[in-house]
Amino acid sequence: MCAYRRLMERIQARDAEGNLHVILVHQDFDEVATAHGVCIRPGAQLFETDGRLKINWLNERQFEIDSTGEILNRILSTPAK
Repeated sequence: MCAYRRLMERIQARDAEGNLHVILVHQDFDEVATAHGVCIRPGAQLFETDGRLKINWLNERQFEIDSTGEILNRILSTPAK
């Protein structure tokens, strides 16, 4: 049972046309019964756009919009000089 969900990360990505998308990464935390009582453990992660479109994680740099199959590429941040 999911006890709560927490926003863990915001990822900026671009589609093939150069449009910017924000991918929200949510982490579920589950209640687990143990011999010593109930504890909370990390569960599934959920990826979605800020517009609530479901996202499939492909690899560290690519994501897919589930409903359209459109590929989004992560914008890698460059360290400040």
